[in-house]
Amino acid sequence: MQRYLPIFCLAIVAVGVPAGGASVPKVLPLAIPGAPPHADRVPVLVELFTAEACATCPAAGDVLRTLEEKQPIPGVEVIGLEMRMDAWNAQGFRDPFALRQMTNRQNEYVRLFKLDNLLTPQMVIGGQVQLSEFDAAQAREEIARAAKSQKAQLEVSFQSASVATVKVDKLPSIAQESEIWMAVAESPSDGDPAGPLNHTGVVRSLVLLGTAEPGQPTTYFMHLRFNPRWRREDLKYVVFVQERASRKIWAATVVTP
Repeated sequence: MQRYLPIFCLAIVAVGVPAGGASVPKVLPLAIPGAPPHADRVPVLVELFTAEACATCPAAGDVLRTLEEKQPIPGVEVIGLEMRMDAWNAQGFRDPFALRQMTNRQNEYVRLFKLDNLLTPQMVIGGQVQLSEFDAAQAREEIARAAKSQKAQLEVSFQSASVATVKVDKLPSIAQESEIWMAVAESPSDGDPAGPLNHTGVVRSLVLLGTAEPGQPTTYFMHLRFNPRWRREDLKYVVFVQERASRKIWAATVVTP
């Protein structure tokens, strides 16, 4: 199944809001591939929920950044996203990277894991396991376990700097209603004035692309727009397929065109 999406402005916080009525042309230029995938590695998405006011978040960020940089788990590719939630903004802590959407997303995990409250830092692995105390060995163990259940195939390519193709295939028959998401993440330089955290890929935009169905290949074409305040050279694009009810992530990939 092929679907042509309207233009998305990835600077918009609201999920899936079209920025215009124009559609992507059906005849596309030659694809420019993103970073080549690790063919022998299973990608696992690791979400780290942080806040500028959180004193223990930098240590958690160190754990995730080391996992991404070192890739120490055989057969696994760790894909990290830092989700800056805004729950503490009302108490006077102003985080320029914080998004209400990240707070809402974390609340979904609060319900899933039957937690009493939001907490930071919180690491969510594959949408199924959460860690609030950051033992690096335990994180590696849970990531390796999550890799064994990643089943779908996911491919992202860029036809140009602003036109992308997302293909999902081989979603298992046991999968329930699943959504395809694209996150644009920025890794600010060490001298960024936004705050003291060591960033590993702060989510600047999270957009719902559409749905994927078991046993039915799905392709989405889309135009992308970018906030001029983002540093294009520091961006990465993370696409993942997540089951709506269980929050299980069936596939993930990262590209840096």
